[in-house]
Amino acid sequence: MNSTDVVLFLRIIQNVLDDSGEVAETMQYDLKGRVIIITGADSGVGKATAIHLARLGGTVILACCSTARGLQALDEVRCAAESSRVEMMLVDISFQYSIRQFVADFKRRYEHLHVLIHIAASFDPTQKKPILTPDGLETVFATNHLGPFLMTYLLLDTLKDSAPSQVITTASNGLISDPSLDIEFDNLYGERKFNAQHAYYHSRHAQVMFTFDLAERLRGTGISVHCVCLGHVAIPDERLAHLPRWAQSMYRVKSKFSISLEKMAETYAWLAADPVAQHQTGGYWDAPGHAARANENA
Repeated sequence: MNSTDVVLFLRIIQNVLDDSGEVAETMQYDLKGRVIIITGADSGVGKATAIHLARLGGTVILACCSTARGLQALDEVRCAAESSRVEMMLVDISFQYSIRQFVADFKRRYEHLHVLIHIAASFDPTQKKPILTPDGLETVFATNHLGPFLMTYLLLDTLKDSAPSQVITTASNGLISDPSLDIEFDNLYGERKFNAQHAYYHSRHAQVMFTFDLAERLRGTGISVHCVCLGHVAIPDERLAHLPRWAQSMYRVKSKFSISLEKMAETYAWLAADPVAQHQTGGYWDAPGHAARANENA
């Protein structure tokens, strides 16, 4: 076991210790009148975050790529949060036309946007070759970085008009496995080499860089920008069904040492709701009030 493996193992153990008790009660904030978009809200951390924020009174838009999964998540979030202020809208974050259509539809229906949370992601550990989107872009990078970049850009005017407002992006604590990682401009399409895990970390590193840069560009506008360092979260069995048995077994073992979806969602909820977080910008967080350390090239 090398030093990086040791660090990752200790981080997983800390997650278990932090999550050993009952999930904390829903944070006591009031988000009535606040409009929130969450991508990837049909499952996992995205759905758990939507429940948190809907319980706090926010108007939550679940940005989902599947009609069936989106409608199921809509019912589950409304029921769990006991709130009718939850809507579902379709968007494929990997496809630029879909993002533009989503933003146009959103602006026709809502005058304000107070929080934009990017959680949707693409990662398939069994993928061996790059897959291109209809725009001709590598799918992992398009979904995890370029899509959030475009959606944020198209919604900046609404965010500015709704200030104080926030943009919250997502990275991964797995980035510590490659502390010198940088953007590979000669391999953005996976044309030189492709590895699913490396492509995922590459796209997540781009999100950290985007967060820090956008925070500086928007300083003084009333928009704060933060990034969540996503920990090792337990993945529900239904999301593993498409994987081969060896991969399913690996994730089930890993889940025994993982943080719960609800616990991880607390960080997003804290950033979206806490006045202290709203008055900061350019933060990188792995828990409420706890800053994470970014890679040297971020």
